[in-house]
Amino acid sequence: MVNTYFNEITSKPVNTDGGKILYKIPAGAFCSNGDLGLVFDNDEKGLLIHISKCDFWKFTPGAQKDGGIKAVGTLRLGNVDLSEYNIKQYFDKGLLECRFANTEIELFIAPENIIYVSIKTSDSEKLPTVDIELPDTCNSDNSEFVENGINCFVRKFGGDDVERESAVILCCRQIDECISDGFRTARYGIAVVTNFDDEKYVEKAVGMASDCNYEDDKVRTEEKWKSFFSASKVTLEDKEIESFYNSSLYHLAGCMGNKEFPPGLFGNFVTDDFFPWAGDYHMNYNYEAPYYCIFSSNHPELFDGYMVPVNDMTENAKKFAKFFGCRGYAFPVSFGPKALDVYTQKDCKEHGVLFLGQKSHAAYACVIPVMHWFSTYDKEYALENYYDFVLNTAAFWEDYLVKKNGRYIIKNDAAHEIPYYRGEKFRYITHKGQIEAVNAINSLGLVKLLFNGIYDMAKELNLNPEKYPVWEDIIENLSDFPTFIKKGKRCFRYSKRGIRWRDDNTVGLQHIYPASQIGLSSDEKLLKIAKNTYFINDRRLDDNGSNSYLPAGARIGVDPAFLIEGIKQNIKEFGLPNRLFRHHGGGIEHLTMVPATINEMLMQSHQGVIRLFPCWDRKMSASFENLRADGAFLVSSELKNGQIASLKIKSIQGRKCNVCFSEITKIIRESDKAQIPFEKDGNTVSFETQFNETYTLI
Repeated sequence: MVNTYFNEITSKPVNTDGGKILYKIPAGAFCSNGDLGLVFDNDEKGLLIHISKCDFWKFTPGAQKDGGIKAVGTLRLGNVDLSEYNIKQYFDKGLLECRFANTEIELFIAPENIIYVSIKTSDSEKLPTVDIELPDTCNSDNSEFVENGINCFVRKFGGDDVERESAVILCCRQIDECISDGFRTARYGIAVVTNFDDEKYVEKAVGMASDCNYEDDKVRTEEKWKSFFSASKVTLEDKEIESFYNSSLYHLAGCMGNKEFPPGLFGNFVTDDFFPWAGDYHMNYNYEAPYYCIFSSNHPELFDGYMVPVNDMTENAKKFAKFFGCRGYAFPVSFGPKALDVYTQKDCKEHGVLFLGQKSHAAYACVIPVMHWFSTYDKEYALENYYDFVLNTAAFWEDYLVKKNGRYIIKNDAAHEIPYYRGEKFRYITHKGQIEAVNAINSLGLVKLLFNGIYDMAKELNLNPEKYPVWEDIIENLSDFPTFIKKGKRCFRYSKRGIRWRDDNTVGLQHIYPASQIGLSSDEKLLKIAKNTYFINDRRLDDNGSNSYLPAGARIGVDPAFLIEGIKQNIKEFGLPNRLFRHHGGGIEHLTMVPATINEMLMQSHQGVIRLFPCWDRKMSASFENLRADGAFLVSSELKNGQIASLKIKSIQGRKCNVCFSEITKIIRESDKAQIPFEKDGNTVSFETQFNETYTLI
């Protein structure tokens, strides 16, 4: 049986081509624990392991400054012969096993941010040296000292040019050394702590290094990842895709564990201080995209940090909304943690802030909490974390929308960024169509999802009833998606007035996914327009949009072979040996591509009906366990010999369940084996459920 939680790397990572540094996403073996990330590399001196952490930033305000996420340091292992190279990644254990010509290394990161390294070599040879190196770039204040026999390395950013001090310490301790059966083994523990983890970060890290226990933490690390992967499971005939499905979830979980500092563009595989766009939070899809797949994959816990930087920006968001004469919240294109300003640029034409002609950034930020809401219906969580943000974003659009001839329209909101909306060389006339756009199609989709989400939340929570008529009117009368004739077929147009089309990116399809406004229950004419648009040009290998293009195809029911081929093309063209993807448009956002697409092919629920294998080749067997459906259901099913062989549904919140599966004859409640009544309407079966009960449908 193929282990699809495993990957093997058999050659040194290549990060240059003809002496030119390739795009920043590294190719070396990658290990992470949710906060810390380790990336294998090498130079002319030997083996390097880069260390980064989600909360280590330089808080320099202003666009194009030297602020942003920074590298923590590098672990250098000397005297390692790399002429033979083999690294095994065990994703379900959180473990790397490395075999080089003269050395074996085992490495993992414990849940509490201790890096463990075991180095084994012949007792006739010297053990490799272990050193820690700190970057000396971006004016960091670096220091080294010994505390209680433990080597300590501190990197700090402070001074008048930063909004807040940031500091990190690495405390390295050799745990033991022994000789057995002709081999010499040394084990090390390296504690990594920032001042955001603990104000007394030095004391904390020294204590962690002093008390670390290799064997106990190895067991706990494996238990953590076993538990993670037990939440859901997908089994496919194509084991390459299944393997990328699992490794993508591992990499996403590997950088979503710090609840105060969720991942920016490049997660925690930062290898130096100069990653593009400061590694920030880009709000016009990049920040949101990694979360597309987490709910359907039944990992809502990965959402827990998402709202922290979003909510930290709310005071600024009020100010930005007022720029446009509105209440509520509006966002610039990007920001950093703790409301770090990476958007102020004095020559910007829009109030000196990088809006880039777009008003939809806060609405895009609402996509993921709305996904969380529909997939969990967790009222307490919504109230505590995101109801207020979604409510205030809706308030902005209540003011910004213009009602004309009974329909709400969106004016002066660009579908695409206007990248040169600043500086003396900017010519208004060149970009007039984008600046004065009417009804940008992506914004229409996002705003429709926003009001559907806030309306449903408010009614479930019995809040803001005075707003219901306003929201109902907007939902009912928001403008239709603009269309036009292209290549003889009716397609969606990027805006009603202004830009008609672009051959790059997938902005013209994002009202389908992730905004969830078109699906298999939609009007046939609308579905035909969606399919016409989808195939006007093939965006499966799009640098920015493959993560939305492929799932959108599943949503509208295109040929599943087309989507599977697209996944395999992405793996071939952009898949790296470590299972990251080297696309241009950001770092971790493409990790959602495989799981999001496969989940939508196997099960859909966004239109209130659970559909089983809705976009799957029935000749190919497949099964899934505990994929999460809207309405807070966990669904498990198997397709075998072209038929649905089994179906179980667990109700988390006790809501009514609708399933598109006409062959159901009985519904059995597992707790007492009672037969449950149901209704049939065409191909849809509906039945009432109870909290935390599982039902077998046969």
